Amino acid sequence: MNAGIATVVVDDEPLARRRLLHLLRQVPDIQVVGTFGSAAEAAAQAGEIAPELLLLDIRMPELDGFELVAALSAKSITPYIIFVTAHSDRAMDAFAVGAIDYLLKPFDDVRFERAIERARTLIVSGKRSGAAPATQPPSLASDRTRLLLAEHGKVVVLAMRDIEFVQAAAKHVKIYTAGRCHIFRQSLRELENRLDASCFVRVHRSTLVNVEYIAEMHPLFHGDYELILKRGTRLTLSRRYRERLAPFLLA
Repeated sequence: MNAGIATVVVDDEPLARRRLLHLLRQVPDIQVVGTFGSAAEAAAQAGEIAPELLLLDIRMPELDGFELVAALSAKSITPYIIFVTAHSDRAMDAFAVGAIDYLLKPFDDVRFERAIERARTLIVSGKRSGAAPATQPPSLASDRTRLLLAEHGKVVVLAMRDIEFVQAAAKHVKIYTAGRCHIFRQSLRELENRLDASCFVRVHRSTLVNVEYIAEMHPLFHGDYELILKRGTRLTLSRRYRERLAPFLLA
């Protein structure tokens, strides 16, 4: 390449910006053309810079990272995006706006190098073919068949059909699938809105169940039932939510 990849860093934490700049200086073909402490500042100057690669935090004053992406898109500026954040609850949203990676702080140098190498490969390939950066989500993008979770510095892709049940745990939810438990920082109500309503039903104020995994139902007292899942897990169907489950059983 004759010129480096025009790269912009946006993060309101000075230490985080400095670390990203330090790591980027060690990467061939990367040319940092802008570094900003706020998304609003980046939005105001992005037209003059025209970045090809954007390393972006999510939660910032004034505008957040997603609002910056929307502002750039309105100006027909569509860089490749790597979100770099301490918040694990927006991974699915990140891929829904076309992000190519989601770095969860704290991350190590190797994880950062993988993300940048993926970006470099996509950008170089696009330049050779004359293609513009994709403005639509990649194949990992969220739909009603997959759920994306940021976990231990990586993105975990869960097939909806493999999720057996979900339970609320304070400010988190516990997602049980294939004998494993994934902890995700999001409310049960928010996750319920993302799951496929044709498969998942609320059976208790703290529990969602994939109806495909219900094996048995046993009556308890006062109109409650005990649900036994295929793996033997026992859950309570509250009488308050019994009518929600009935259509699935009669289908």
